[in-house]
Amino acid sequence: MQQEIVRLSNIWMRFVGVDHHKDRDCHWYIQKYYSYGENPYYIAWHHGYIGDDFEGSKCVTLEEAEEELLNAIKFQIHKAKKWVSRNLEEAKSISPDDEFYFMGSVEEYERMINILNEA
Repeated sequence: MQQEIVRLSNIWMRFVGVDHHKDRDCHWYIQKYYSYGENPYYIAWHHGYIGDDFEGSKCVTLEEAEEELLNAIKFQIHKAKKWVSRNLEEAKSISPDDEFYFMGSVEEYERMINILNEA
């Protein structure tokens, strides 16, 4: 599972960094808590600019927290694919003569979707 987390977080990092580095989006966490003399627990979390903030549930095992983290990364990639696909179609429909056309927008969205499709 750890290898899949690393693989998907690398895809996510390359997607969010297409235009410039966004450090918060490049970090995904699992913290281990020792509280009130009770058995430790784990919580997965993420605090990003592009990706949604995420705080998992209290997990008894590291593996449970890794599963939550993996699902959170997959969800962010899924949302990003939908966003990029929608914007790519819109960008393709705009004429270069239109005042809302930006040079390279189609190419940028295609580059983003190619990165995300590696997931």
